[in-house]
Amino acid sequence: MLRDIVHTARYTAASLLREKDIIIWVFLFPLILSTLFQVMFSGIENNAAAAITPISVAIVDKSGGTQAGAGAKDDAEAFSFRSVVARLSQARDGSEALLAPVEADADTARALVAEGKVAGIVTVAADGTPSLAVGPVEDNDIALAWAQTALADLVSSYARSRAALEAIAQDNPQALAPPSPVLDALSTRESFIHPVSLTHATANPFVRYYYALLGFASFMAANVSLTAMIGLLPAASPLGARRWASGTGRGRQIAGTLAASWLLGFLALAAAFVFIRVVLGIEFGGREGLCLAGIAVASLMSVFIGSAIAALPRIPTNAKSGILTAITCFLALFAGLYGTPAMHLADSVAESAPWLAAANPVKQVADMFYALYVYTDLAPFLRSLVLVAASGALAALATAFLARRPGHARL
Repeated sequence: MLRDIVHTARYTAASLLREKDIIIWVFLFPLILSTLFQVMFSGIENNAAAAITPISVAIVDKSGGTQAGAGAKDDAEAFSFRSVVARLSQARDGSEALLAPVEADADTARALVAEGKVAGIVTVAADGTPSLAVGPVEDNDIALAWAQTALADLVSSYARSRAALEAIAQDNPQALAPPSPVLDALSTRESFIHPVSLTHATANPFVRYYYALLGFASFMAANVSLTAMIGLLPAASPLGARRWASGTGRGRQIAGTLAASWLLGFLALAAAFVFIRVVLGIEFGGREGLCLAGIAVASLMSVFIGSAIAALPRIPTNAKSGILTAITCFLALFAGLYGTPAMHLADSVAESAPWLAAANPVKQVADMFYALYVYTDLAPFLRSLVLVAASGALAALATAFLARRPGHARL
């Protein structure tokens, strides 16, 4: 019995690998599409990096370039607002400059703000005290709002440091004599906020599209079992009628066909996963072993999805592949495969109608990988894994129901 199953599996696998549609859509298409994703997202990331530019600010300096009342003249000049602006206008340690100052008089500065050429005006009074003036911000101008917030933080921080320096110079001038830890402390801004990740991995918004692609690929892998079962079921093709009438038992033929279909589907999905992980460098949370386990279950689901469609009665054989493709593309829409709008739609459906998301195998396969990437707890991954397995079980029951009477008139 086992020998017959192995023989059928080998014959089926060899015949399936000669099908051009399977090679193209099951094995090659996920690799091509993931490569296109990489090119597209790399361009977006490069454009985002290039969009980070220094903040343009108009400087109206009425201090004559120096500042009084802050200790010795050298210290006053070193801690003047002009020197702070000069330091922030220089690129350091491979980082872009923060400020792009424009020296101007008051009238010119106001004109620059009105034209949107600068984010604000910093006026340095005769005593060296800076003050900030900004123009109105439209609701959708996030970049200008951020720039004005950064300028406000800069001016207020300088004012606090200057006030502290003047107070120390008046009460204890010796504390400012070099080497002075006070001056070092005032010239160094320490952050007391440290980033803490609440997820298993650092979030990358683009990885979700690769996970949705794997969900799409898992459903497209059903073409393998669809083609294999059409060549086996007597009601689906003349070849199936001849094989059904052969000396090998029906159960052994079905078992061998499904085993070959699962193996090829698993290899196709595993190849796509390895390509995305190793060649494209997409992270999966360091849980590659669990990813392969999820791929094994998704491949099994695809086997029964394809066999159920193959067993549909009174539908032309050529139309069944189109039905599978149409269903796959429709479900992939609600997994977020087709770009940002589709991803927002998928999130909206998952939030407002979670049962619809749970009933979408493509979405659940994508969620398996996303759960491994984001969550420390394995419960979300196991939930999606169970839902994928349940989809496969329902498809297996549908296959058994549809193929229970194979149409003996065809034999």
